[in-house]
Amino acid sequence: MTSALHQITMSFSAEEDRLLLRMSTTDQTEFRFWLTRRFVRVLWGALIKTIENEPDIRRAIQPAARKAVMAMEHQQAVGASDFSRAHEQGHRDVTEGSGPLLVVGGSVRPGKGKNGLTVLNLQTRGGPDVKLGLNKNLLHALCRLLIDTTTHAGWDLGLTVGDAGVLAPGDRTRVH
Repeated sequence: MTSALHQITMSFSAEEDRLLLRMSTTDQTEFRFWLTRRFVRVLWGALIKTIENEPDIRRAIQPAARKAVMAMEHQQAVGASDFSRAHEQGHRDVTEGSGPLLVVGGSVRPGKGKNGLTVLNLQTRGGPDVKLGLNKNLLHALCRLLIDTTTHAGWDLGLTVGDAGVLAPGDRTRVH
């Protein structure tokens, strides 16, 4: 099945000690996934390597400059996303009968070229593999959701994109 991604949301379930990743598509289909702390830790490394390989970031020679460019690009991409909306209802949930699919592995394949999509492949236990094509903004939005949700969960993973200390402090209560 191939359709465009419409919405991604993430929440923490204390009972499961897992993150619930919900994705809906433009054809009104929804997928739900459980992400474990162990998987998020591994996934994070792959996502950061993908971001580090973006052309603008690779051009920065000094490591401190790379981290600053990463942080600025992350902030810019996240600013283009709307995190204020609740997950839309009424989509056909393909995991309704089984509950969320447990992600047990996956891979991240960086996009090629200026408009190349990063492919995130989620391997699930007993279910289908799901491939997501993420443009730069969606990649950074996913990173922001992981940062915020793991912080809320108290997982102490210390997830950051670049060096956020180089950015001027702003109003953290306002979501763009």
